[in-house]
Amino acid sequence: MFTFRTSITFAVMSFVVALTLLLVAIQLRSLRFATREAASAYMDATSTKVLGRLQGELSTISSLVHVLATSSSVADSNERSETGRAIPLFKAALQEFPQMDSIYAGFENGAWLQVRRIRDLTEEQREHFRAPANAEIAISLIRPTMDGDLPLRRIFQDKQGNEIGELDLWKFGYDPRKRSWYWATMQADNPYISEPYLSYSIGAPVITVSAPLRGKVPGVLAADLKLDTFSEFVQAQRPGEHGTVMIFDQAGSIIAHPEFTDLVTNAMTHPAQSSLPSIDEINTGMMASVIRGSYNKDSYEGSIDDGTGKGFLFRVTKFALGERYNGSILLLAAQDDFVQNVRRLQFTGLVLAILVGAAFLPIVWMFGSQMSRSIQRVTAQARQLQTLSEPELVPVTSYIKEIHALGSTMNLAQRAIWSFAHFVPKEIVRGLIENSISTRLGGVKQEVTLVFTDVQGFTTIAEAADPDVLMRQTSRYFSAMTAAFLAEGGTVDKFIGDAVMVFWNAPNPQADHVARACRAVLAAKAAGERLNVEFEADGLKPFITRFGIHVGEAVVGNLGSSERMNYTALGNTVNLAARLEGLNKDTRTTILVSEDVYSRVESLFKFRALDAVVAKGMTRETRIFELVGAST
Repeated sequence: MFTFRTSITFAVMSFVVALTLLLVAIQLRSLRFATREAASAYMDATSTKVLGRLQGELSTISSLVHVLATSSSVADSNERSETGRAIPLFKAALQEFPQMDSIYAGFENGAWLQVRRIRDLTEEQREHFRAPANAEIAISLIRPTMDGDLPLRRIFQDKQGNEIGELDLWKFGYDPRKRSWYWATMQADNPYISEPYLSYSIGAPVITVSAPLRGKVPGVLAADLKLDTFSEFVQAQRPGEHGTVMIFDQAGSIIAHPEFTDLVTNAMTHPAQSSLPSIDEINTGMMASVIRGSYNKDSYEGSIDDGTGKGFLFRVTKFALGERYNGSILLLAAQDDFVQNVRRLQFTGLVLAILVGAAFLPIVWMFGSQMSRSIQRVTAQARQLQTLSEPELVPVTSYIKEIHALGSTMNLAQRAIWSFAHFVPKEIVRGLIENSISTRLGGVKQEVTLVFTDVQGFTTIAEAADPDVLMRQTSRYFSAMTAAFLAEGGTVDKFIGDAVMVFWNAPNPQADHVARACRAVLAAKAAGERLNVEFEADGLKPFITRFGIHVGEAVVGNLGSSERMNYTALGNTVNLAARLEGLNKDTRTTILVSEDVYSRVESLFKFRALDAVVAKGMTRETRIFELVGAST
């Protein structure tokens, strides 16, 4: 078996000689291939930059909307005013995130508050909005009357925040509760990204990012991302001088197009329909041919002629925005835009190949050993992936670009898997790496021990606490609980608000899983009591934890969709464990176990027998016991 240094020297020299002999013979083919590769790389860069910006802006707005939806300035009252606390908050958010067009909140009683940036609107849009010449901000407020009317008051402010005008529209006709961004968000009770549509107030194409209010009153907080300026950015990134980029969603609505402004203007012939221009309007030319060929395909690429003898490369790729919304990006690149650069590079490469070929042997031999050491270090890092070890601070480096990139990539992979193990139980991550856990949906029946925890009166604590302080306190609490469960080999399945679900005997078998669960709960209770002493010393409310333990058969496996799944347990065993935790409130206890748990480990732990009960949602009576401590 040859050493790496000998092998690479022989391989590289053989390649250089073969390349030198064959380069002239394959010049035309190489030119054609290189042209396609250059155009394809440019299209890759365009797709990455364009979709990265769109997804980045939506992700940023989604984070902001999620935070604002929990603010007491917005979510604690549906009685809005022109001087409410939410207005400075909305204005600051618009100032911080210029990609947003407006921020608004709609409430169940029909109230609506919007803060919109006016200075970025076109003259036509400002006229439609009835904005004064020097207006910077418009505050729109709907306060429902006793008769159910929804009159609008609009206040205009200048750059310094001074009021420079107001407008009252008694029959404005806008009911936020009937808008799709409102009812879709309320129905899902989760953050929501809308399909693109024409804005009701300014007639511009937008995407709305919304989230349900988390406070005292029901409602939805939302923000708009304008698409007219985004389309201009997209066209600036086109692949080559004669290239074209178009983006459309799954419904056929066009999000970006070289003539986007004209298409939107035509679509606004019937503005009440709130519809964007459709790909159905593109029925001639190369774009139309490519769109027809891409139907029902996740990816579609190839070459096409424009009818005058000029060749173009095309690509149609699907992408996702949020959980419910996806679209496609279409790119056209003229091959002639890349030929000159490729020919120059080809000639330069031929000259360099001849010059380097003569002196390459000693260079390869000198650096072969260094490359070998680098590859050995990368191999060692690959082995560490299975152990989920913390990655090295500095990746493997090399003067060879590919090895340097390989080292960086391997270090990134280590960091990704190591970080992934902080969000998913390590045993599951290790099982996925070793292929002992399937990535297909489905599960198997097996016996597991389930533990559910909950913090007594957490809702009351959360309402009175500062959100940032509560987040840090809850994280300290979860860290203490998780440490106790992991010490006994538990699989922390999920955090449900202030609750934790843990199970044993999966994914790896554990003969003493019931005893492990009981020891873990006792340790978690003790850790919680120690932590409460620290909380009270810091002036924080203590977290009194209640536990429920049950053992039985459950379906364990992958639940979810093909795109996103969760390794978890389902079945009556899980439900009963959760119900046992809830029964602590009635029995004035902190740890309740089922009779099945008691019968398994009665010799190892101390229990106090309680009455038999019918748990909520159950039909059969269940004997319950309080876990007091370990037997001495």
